[in-house]
Amino acid sequence: MRLTLLLPAAMLCLLAGCTVRDDDPYAVRERALEARVNQIDQVFKNQSLQGISQRIDEQQEQLQKLRGDVELLEHNQDLSTKQQRDLYQDLDKRLQKLEMGLSAAAAPAAASAAAVPAAPVGGGADETAYQKDFNLLKDGRFADAIKGYKAFLKQYPASPLAPNAVFWTGEAYYQMSDFDSALASFKKVVKDYPGSAKVSDAMLKIGYCQYEQQQWKSARQTLNSVVQNYPNTSAASLATQRLQRMQDEGH
Repeated sequence: MRLTLLLPAAMLCLLAGCTVRDDDPYAVRERALEARVNQIDQVFKNQSLQGISQRIDEQQEQLQKLRGDVELLEHNQDLSTKQQRDLYQDLDKRLQKLEMGLSAAAAPAAASAAAVPAAPVGGGADETAYQKDFNLLKDGRFADAIKGYKAFLKQYPASPLAPNAVFWTGEAYYQMSDFDSALASFKKVVKDYPGSAKVSDAMLKIGYCQYEQQQWKSARQTLNSVVQNYPNTSAASLATQRLQRMQDEGH
């Protein structure tokens, strides 16, 4: 009976704004409940933050992987572009040297070709046709360049530029990844024009084709032959670089 009377009294005291002592059992219980509520709320908050943090970490990992893939693709593209640009810069320089010596070599070349039945070369028409096909090659129009060079060789088989036309035909095939046709063209340079300045370059590209065809032993032999037989040339330097690359790759 006494407890029944105390409960309404305590409630009336709280409603009336009475001061509750710190050791009051109701105040103690209220604080305990409030603490438990705060603790549970904090747990939910921590779990939510943890989930968000985990998702952020996963997204960052995915982003880093994508960035890595992009960087790899950009590197491969830059490397391929650089190699092609360096190749054509080197080819232009060699072509200029060839054209500078063309006039001096025209007389003996004509004499040596006199015994070979061929269409006459007149008025530099062969040079004009050759340069047109070479421009197609530089512009990346490889199929058109091949067609043009084949027509050039039919029309001007005795031209001093014939071995170059065969070589660039092989280069166009090489750029199109037709390594069988490229190999045949480069071998034709070596066989049919042994005195040409393009032989060392043709040997180098034979090694490149063998590399692309995964003929590792043949590629090493060919590239070593270039280094030994054509020292102090750009072909020998490029052959050395490819041999080092093969060694690094374990071939």
